[in-house]
Amino acid sequence: MQEKKVQAVMTDAGLYREGTRDDLKGQFIEEQTVLLAGKSYTLSKISYLDAKIFTEELDTILVQQNPLIHEIYAKNAVSLFDAVRMVNVNTKQGFKGALASGNELDFTLFMARQFGDPMTAMGTNRLSWVRTISAVAADEFFESDLSTAAHGDEMTMDEEEGMVWLAFYNPATVSCVDAIQITMNTEPFDIQSLDFEQVHTELGDVIIELKEPWTLPPEQSGKILAYYFRTGTDEMRPLGIW
Repeated sequence: MQEKKVQAVMTDAGLYREGTRDDLKGQFIEEQTVLLAGKSYTLSKISYLDAKIFTEELDTILVQQNPLIHEIYAKNAVSLFDAVRMVNVNTKQGFKGALASGNELDFTLFMARQFGDPMTAMGTNRLSWVRTISAVAADEFFESDLSTAAHGDEMTMDEEEGMVWLAFYNPATVSCVDAIQITMNTEPFDIQSLDFEQVHTELGDVIIELKEPWTLPPEQSGKILAYYFRTGTDEMRPLGIW
């Protein structure tokens, strides 16, 4: 029996209901407003059918992951669905998941190929999360992927996309990174420690959660700076959805 961790969280939040597709598509979660980094954002009105599709698809893909990763996504399921609703303000077609077409919404777990490569010419996407660190310094981990941008420029979301960052997983035998700093709309947040060497490896994978999920809503910009304290091979990768 697959454990439905996301469903449990969404049910507790009043965002998941059982029922037929016909019944649920006529029942709605009303529009709301949330505050992120001092700015108000609208969460669209959306059907309980869309919420059910989101919940069940997220549980389905996460049950194949390490249980700790499933737990991290599950406990932040409301924040993830909030991001979907922010994007739906502009698309207005709802969340249809794997069967989405046109402006209907879907999500993907973060993949390296979605992100610009900080080590190569602008406009070139990563082939892998693995990168060689040749100097002790702070360097961009996440930045603009436009060929017209410069290294260090923030990535701006289109009006029909958003992302949520939850944690960092680092399978490297020897970690090169010990902190990150998020910048959103040119405002830097406090530096957050990522001391992977202190993580209890006996308990499983080396994962450190952000103190709070970072949501980058539609038409907002952001970047992440990583602090490398030794040279070597960096294998850190983020957990989140786009």
